[in-house]
Amino acid sequence: MFTPIARFALLILCLVLGIISYVFNWTFILIIIAVFSLSLLWGYFNTGTVYLALNLLRKGKLDEAEEVLKFTKKPEKLSKGKRAYYNFILAFCARERDEFASAKEKFIKALDDGLKSENEKAIALLALADISLIDGKKEAAENYMSKIKGLKVKESLMPQIRQMQTYLSRKNEK
Repeated sequence: MFTPIARFALLILCLVLGIISYVFNWTFILIIIAVFSLSLLWGYFNTGTVYLALNLLRKGKLDEAEEVLKFTKKPEKLSKGKRAYYNFILAFCARERDEFASAKEKFIKALDDGLKSENEKAIALLALADISLIDGKKEAAENYMSKIKGLKVKESLMPQIRQMQTYLSRKNEK
């Protein structure tokens, strides 16, 4: 959960410590530094800044989350699960700016790439249902809502789900 700048600073520190360890022939410390440096590099290419941005999203800091995601230069190289959360975060940011087409595309990519949490799947499906209603596609909204039924969701999400179900049932009565 480091920004690229923090990773770079840690790698420079590891380089300095590695040189000192080499000069004094501290082989064990040199091995530890090499493993730590490789894990920092692996983490950057495997995870990018997704977890850092996800934590910001959960705190409601959408603009900061989007800025942190910009440090991930090649999201297509992220692992499938990390790419799902990358798109999930971008979808939320696009939805907040009323860019519904982009948000819909990103939420669908996030679901296709495999969000791990059932609650986050439900959030994405609920957002897709909302976007579908905005687009005037009631049947699509009902389809997304039907996919939520088998998922385990947090109690804090239930009022939004009930509100959407109520709204859709009122639309059916008309």
